[in-house]
Amino acid sequence: MSTVGPGPRMHLSLNLSEFGRHSGAWRHPLSDTSGVVSIDRYVEFARTAERGKFDLVFLADTPSHSAGRTSVTVTRLDPLELLAAVATETSHIGMIATISTSYNEPFDLARRAASLDRLSGGRLGINYVATSGDATARNFNLDNQLPHDQRYARSNEFLEVVTELWAGSADGAADPTPVDHIGPHFEVHGALDVLRNAGGRPLIVQAGSSPEGRDLAARWADAIYAGGSTLERAQEYYQDIKARAEAYGRDPSTIKILLGVMPFIGETEEAAHELHAALDDYHLEGADVIGHLSGLLEFDLSGYDPDGPLPFDELPEVKSASVSQATLFKRMARDEGLSIADTARRSYVGGLANMQWVVTGTSRQVADEMQKWFEAGTADGFAIVAPMLPQTIDVFVDEVVPELQQRGLVRQDYEGTTVRGHFALVPVTSR
Repeated sequence: MSTVGPGPRMHLSLNLSEFGRHSGAWRHPLSDTSGVVSIDRYVEFARTAERGKFDLVFLADTPSHSAGRTSVTVTRLDPLELLAAVATETSHIGMIATISTSYNEPFDLARRAASLDRLSGGRLGINYVATSGDATARNFNLDNQLPHDQRYARSNEFLEVVTELWAGSADGAADPTPVDHIGPHFEVHGALDVLRNAGGRPLIVQAGSSPEGRDLAARWADAIYAGGSTLERAQEYYQDIKARAEAYGRDPSTIKILLGVMPFIGETEEAAHELHAALDDYHLEGADVIGHLSGLLEFDLSGYDPDGPLPFDELPEVKSASVSQATLFKRMARDEGLSIADTARRSYVGGLANMQWVVTGTSRQVADEMQKWFEAGTADGFAIVAPMLPQTIDVFVDEVVPELQQRGLVRQDYEGTTVRGHFALVPVTSR
């Protein structure tokens, strides 16, 4: 595509992990599996993203262990602790930590987040997740997770309390204002003792795709991580979130939607496809993909013809597993006419890749596709879900970013040092 003139600029975020976000990446010959867990790796990747003038780096998290080899690694570090280390080795890039609203207390999170935001000079954001799964509940002295609607009700109240605490924190000119909150899930009486930044509270980030998740995001979020495997689905999500935000009395332009994209980049298009196929094969080896899909849908598919369609009329309403994932793969199967086997493979292979827009090609082809989707109104920017690290981010920063810069689509340099400044958002000092 040709160079474009001045206009909207796409924002860029990098999803951090040790090997990459494709669940077969750790088996690739180029992946270094020694030294896990390594803070130095996370620092290296964040520095590379900062060299590429990215807005953000992002740490996904869930407070439970996934059985089996379906995730990139069997170990994780606490996001806020890890990003504190990243903050000392970077100077501009924003940092997003994921926390569970289902298994945390608002005051504790508000204090920890405000502390790191203050120490990093206004570079922190929190991605709030209504955690699903009974396995996680059992880590927190519960037999079962809360029902879906109650998880989101708790999330809303959690954010109410956190933002009240942040709004009442001291600003250097006045003492903190105590919070007096009594609600269905939380009772908090006290004041936050962390001095507020001039830019106000940390960024609020969300990633909901269910109706309740979309509504939570539209009400609270400054930035939203979105999934969309087709251009039309991404456009629908973008338009729906902006409309919901406007219904809450918010300016839709102040909510930045970052669409997940997993780029497989090669010197040639053929090489890129070979890398994609190799990682998929690594992850699929020995996997019971139909058993995996059965778990997501909470319905045993083992007795059905794998080459036939999903038994849509027999599928129950998902309650315990991830509602968002179950909804996504049922919609994929129906819209694309996929067989049970195809849907199962799609639901499993790649891990996080299966919920993202995937682009496979040369650096220029990747830049072309990102420009096409950006200009088609799918997002305000992109969350790079790198299949392999450091390989993907190295080539993306060295080759794709210059292409986008030449077209006037991404920044040449940072204009400021805060995450709100990167998004051109005004300071928020009230709830």
